[in-house]
Parts: sequence; structure tokens; C-alpha cells
Amino acid sequence: IALGTPLPIVFPSAVVGGFNYWRAGKIVKRVFLYCSLFGLMGTVVGSSITGLIDTRYIMIITALLIIYLAYRTFATAIGKDRYGLMEEDSPAPPAPVWKMALIGIIAGFFSGFLGLGGGVILVPGFFFMLHMDVKECLGTSLVVIAVMAVPGTIIHSLLGHVNWWIVLAMTIGVMPGAYLGSSFTLQARNRRVLLLFSFFLLAIGILFIFKEIQGLI
Repeated sequence: IALGTPLPIVFPSAVVGGFNYWRAGKIVKRVFLYCSLFGLMGTVVGSSITGLIDTRYIMIITALLIIYLAYRTFATAIGKDRYGLMEEDSPAPPAPVWKMALIGIIAGFFSGFLGLGGGVILVPGFFFMLHMDVKECLGTSLVVIAVMAVPGTIIHSLLGHVNWWIVLAMTIGVMPGAYLGSSFTLQARNRRVLLLFSFFLLAIGILFIFKEIQGLI
């Protein structure tokens, strides 16, 4: 239930936040199209095998990956890692289809399998693999997440993994939160956004590890 319930909550928050980024021209349509298409495939597979595999060890491995991405993002924000684009409004070269497909499938799988919103995978993938502007990464990831949340929600709902009372209560909060968060990000400088995102990734990674190790003891 803890894995399935976040998925329907993701959809309204992603739509509200994505609308702000769309108005600001921060959604890359080509990336959205390909990542959504392949992300749907990954979500269906991930959601379908949730009940067949023990997720605890996979969650620990995922947490370590997230912590590594937090380090890379932080290093880029302070200028020690130049792998990502740091310039405001820097145009990225057209992304190869195979890279967009890979990012979409992996993000979709983790979204369906572990209940992650997808942004934890999509944003670093867009930034480090496709070299997109950080605000384009965030905006495009939101609309991709909205699409990927649909099949995952349906499958987890059919499996009885969704508490709809929790969904209703949290949706009331996440919609205005998504609007305020996206408005703040669009006005902030890229360096500050990267710093905040790296702290977010680090917090998520540490929380995952703590909870899963606690469950194993």
C-alpha cells in the first residue's frame, strides 16, 4: 500500500506543477513524447511484478544510487562537476532516441515497482545524460510523471495497493504545494535549484536506507 498509494497522488501534483512550467516554455516536447512512451512500458512491467519480488534489498540499492546522484548534483551546483549544463537558458543538442528510451524505461519501472514519482530518476537522467537546462528537466519530468502514473495507478488499484482516503487527503495538499513549488523554482537561479535538488535527493536516499535497514533488523 505504501508503494501503490503515492502513484495517484503524483498525477494531480504533476499536472498542476507541469502547467506552470509549460506556460514558462520549460517543457521539451520531443523528450516528453519519447520518455512518456517508453516510460509507460516500464511502469506496466514494474507495477506487475511488485508482489512477486522482495523490494527491501532493491530499495537499499536504489537509495545508494540516489545518494550518488545527490553528490553529482551538488558537485555540479558548486562548480566541481561540469558534466551538466549550468548556463541559464542554454539550448541542449537534440537527444538521441535511445537515451530518451532508456531514461523513460528505467524511470517508469521504478515508478511502478517502488512507487517513486519518477522525478528522482528523470531529472538526473535529463540533466546528466541529455544535458538539458535544469528547469527544463524539472518541467519535462513532471508531465512525463503524470503520464506514467496512470497505468501504475490502475494496476496497483486492481492489486488492492491504493488507500483512496489517503489519496484524497494528500491531493488537497499537494496541488497548491506543486503550484507554489514550481513558481518558486521558475524564479530561482539554476545553481540554487540544483543545490536544493541535491539536498532533496540526499534526504530521500538516507530515509530509504534507514527505513529498509530498520525493517531488516
